[in-house]
Amino acid sequence: MDFVRKWAGWIAALVLMSLLLLQVPRGVFFLAIAAGAGGLYWLIRRNGKIQARDAAGRRDAPAPPLNKDPDSPDPGALARRSLHQIQDVRLAGVVLMIQLVRTGAPLTAAEKNVIYDLMADPLGIEDRQAMFEAAWQLTDRGRVFSPVADDLAPLLASHLTMDERLEFIGMLSKVANAEGMASDLQKEAIVRLKRRLTTVRADDPRP
Repeated sequence: MDFVRKWAGWIAALVLMSLLLLQVPRGVFFLAIAAGAGGLYWLIRRNGKIQARDAAGRRDAPAPPLNKDPDSPDPGALARRSLHQIQDVRLAGVVLMIQLVRTGAPLTAAEKNVIYDLMADPLGIEDRQAMFEAAWQLTDRGRVFSPVADDLAPLLASHLTMDERLEFIGMLSKVANAEGMASDLQKEAIVRLKRRLTTVRADDPRP
């Protein structure tokens, strides 16, 4: 039906021409019929190609984004804002322990057990499950550890003595080595945070 509506003018012209040619000699009439049939075939073939091209274009078109609202908040910005709102130094420590081993890989049972042990001693957290779940919501496999550490380092420095900062670095090393040997990236991240914690002043403002 779309084809008929689109080419109705051409079809009507061909029919009218055929009716007019009924008055001419038979040879010319058959020649006109053949020309009209050829023209109609060309129109049908051209319409089919256009429809096929349009269908291919629809298939190849990129899928629309899942979030089509331009005013919706950026997930990365929300995560950073949440980290800046942390006031509990123990929560910050658990966030860093989880993120250290969760970046790019799933958290293993051995790593989780080490984190739970450290939450009990030396952090002295009574409701470890609640604290772990709260910290888990602030971590992500797609997030790099160092920016998270940079956001939380001033909080750690403002609440921990130098000895406590070094103790926390040792806690991170225990978590990283829970499955054997820590990766080079984990070692580098821990060294970077250690350098940051041992040089930042307690009164440095949080970014």
